[in-house]
Amino acid sequence: MISRIALVVAMAAATPAFAQNQIPTPDAGSTPAQQAGTPAPAKSVADVQAKASAPVAQPVADSDNTGEVVVTGHFIDTGAKSAMKMNVPVLDTPFSVASYSNSFVKALDTTSVSDLYNYMTGVKKSGNTGYDVTMRGFKNSGDDRNSIMVDGLPGLTGRYGSPPTVNIDHVELVKGPMSVLYGQIQPGGFVNLVTKKPQARQEISAEVRLNTYMSDARSAFSHNGVTGEIDATGPITKDDSLLYRVTGELLNVEGFRDQGRNKEKMVAPSLTWKPGSDTTITVQGEYRHVNQHMDNGLVAPSNGTIYDPSLADVITASYQQPDDYRVETGKALSAFLTQGLGGKWTLNASYRHVTYSSDQKSFDQTGFVTVKGVTEVQRRARALSTRRHYDYGDINISGAFDTGFIEHKILVGVNGGADMVEENRTKFFNSSVRNATTGVCPTGGTCLEIPVYDPSAFYGNYPGFDSLPAINPQLSNQQSLLTDKFTHDHNYGIYVSDLMTLTPWLKVSIADRKYSETARVQGDRRNAPNDIRTRTDSKSWLPSAGILIEPTRHITIYGSYAESFVPADPSAIDPNGVAGTLHPITAKQIEGGVKLENMLDNRLSLTASVYQIDQDGQVTQNPCAFGTCSYQTGKGRSTGFEVETNFTPIRNMQVLAGYSHIDAKVRTSPILPFQIGDQLPNVAKDALNFWSRYDWENGFGMGLGVTYTGPRQGLLPTSANDLKLLPLPGYMVVDSGFYWTQKHYIVNLKIGNLFDKRYWESAGATGRIQLAPGQPRYATLSVRVKF
Repeated sequence: MISRIALVVAMAAATPAFAQNQIPTPDAGSTPAQQAGTPAPAKSVADVQAKASAPVAQPVADSDNTGEVVVTGHFIDTGAKSAMKMNVPVLDTPFSVASYSNSFVKALDTTSVSDLYNYMTGVKKSGNTGYDVTMRGFKNSGDDRNSIMVDGLPGLTGRYGSPPTVNIDHVELVKGPMSVLYGQIQPGGFVNLVTKKPQARQEISAEVRLNTYMSDARSAFSHNGVTGEIDATGPITKDDSLLYRVTGELLNVEGFRDQGRNKEKMVAPSLTWKPGSDTTITVQGEYRHVNQHMDNGLVAPSNGTIYDPSLADVITASYQQPDDYRVETGKALSAFLTQGLGGKWTLNASYRHVTYSSDQKSFDQTGFVTVKGVTEVQRRARALSTRRHYDYGDINISGAFDTGFIEHKILVGVNGGADMVEENRTKFFNSSVRNATTGVCPTGGTCLEIPVYDPSAFYGNYPGFDSLPAINPQLSNQQSLLTDKFTHDHNYGIYVSDLMTLTPWLKVSIADRKYSETARVQGDRRNAPNDIRTRTDSKSWLPSAGILIEPTRHITIYGSYAESFVPADPSAIDPNGVAGTLHPITAKQIEGGVKLENMLDNRLSLTASVYQIDQDGQVTQNPCAFGTCSYQTGKGRSTGFEVETNFTPIRNMQVLAGYSHIDAKVRTSPILPFQIGDQLPNVAKDALNFWSRYDWENGFGMGLGVTYTGPRQGLLPTSANDLKLLPLPGYMVVDSGFYWTQKHYIVNLKIGNLFDKRYWESAGATGRIQLAPGQPRYATLSVRVKF
């Protein structure tokens, strides 16, 4: 271990890593010095404000306007519109916010957004869906459409697989409870994916990526994959008033897990029309189809005192049958309008519509039993069809004016939307239980348990999925488990925000929101069609406030207060099997920190913050007789410290580094008092990330990345009869890359998990039976050609 750490340190010192960017088009605001790779003179806050782009939901110029190759650009941009929806730089934002640039997205050379999280300070994957992330100690659930937004509006086109990066220009991360502008935001914050928009410069690029594993778990070339990507943009008319862009992806990979196949296709066309100098209209579509083998992760059997993941540390094992599957299809239509109103006033409007469907058939693990002294995984055969429709919009007016000596930047807006979700469970066949002593299945029963170790050897011992009835006739009270749940809710909010400049060095931000959501829940349209529940959750006062002291044009010292309000998932089932009974989740945050921007001749940016978040209504999940039940506990508190820096120590080198310390625990729990003092799930007290790249003038480059995630708890106990926890050990993963960049093509070779570290990435919603192992060592070779 010591030798490995020494090697990492040596590589970090000898081969500073990766920061590729290309020359921007002339209208991108680059200087000749920047185009040559030399830092430009620092700009004042006023300069940055003057060049800030439109609010987050509006089309923004992406950084992929490529010409000849140079090695400049920052991993973190100076602007981040998501935090305040106004034309203000990071230095004028009294919250912790980061905008990870297109250079950062390309640096990590991945097809999946979730692979970026480990290198984003304070963010971790925490489950099996694309929405499952943990931020500042609090987990966003797999049904929380607001945890990951697209151009400032909710609704991904896929729920389980993470969004692809091919259509992502940059990623904005807003930490803390920002309900004042966005409505139902979890206490930890949210991720905003800003998509690529049409550009005035004609360019076409195509990329092919090949990958394989090189590990003790999977030998080289045994599990392979290929991905193809296309990105084309340019003008349609000679006056550049009509622009187009099309991005697309075809993916066919075999993961390191048994039967781990995954096939995806995605296409995203868009048009931008500029009928006048003050008007911009963009319309964007997206189609995504995913066909993958169903995989619910691994189990952690009990050793008597804890659930121990090492007892099932066979990371390739899958408890699902070879023909189990999940198919997802998503379609989206987005529209954006920016209209100048004269002077310093602008109207911004955005809309997003998403339709989504998924169908899955699988043998899902539900727990484990000991049969004849051998631990086996309990399973059920489940078929589920899901339909979702999202419609969301936002319209606001922003502007600037003076009242005496006070300068105002004001934002007034309204946003809202409607959701429809139907989950139709057409099969829910629970396994009969073998005799623990003899191992014999009861007469007339059907037993589906499978060994924890080497389950693939037993796949042929079970009846086919379609041969099983919808429910197990040997068990009682099963008919009610074939549910058809329907939820329809709509919400709206009115918000106002004002950034006031009192003196050249003192600014104050205040904002408020009125929010309301009404949900109509039919917990079971098949068995109880007349049981319809309607509930309304509202909050008339959702404030935020901040103060900013700017002693120089490069430094801001800030403090802020913010709140969040999240109506609980109306379709969530409580331990009694009833939906719609959970109360809203609320939180309050106090934060303070310092921001440095464009220090040392544009070579250093840094944000450091301390915070405390108090949450009321934490929700945990556990297997139950009805499938998965939600348990609502009392209050939780997360206190922490974060620091993140983007540094250019020498020419042609970029370094991104971050550290977070989080102490997140249950403080009160009237219903489940045995949880008091326990750590919140999937939260590492200490985490560190480092990524860098160095490029020589001849186009060759070398990269190095290191992430460390400390020990965590995988679950909260939900029964006084079972207080065992699930401790997940800490881990360090090292990634490396080699690059050859020329004018018309780029060749990358990435070695992920260089030392083939075995680790547990996260525990899912029902932690002890949904452990996600980390990827073993893998290699990716990509070739990108530009025309």
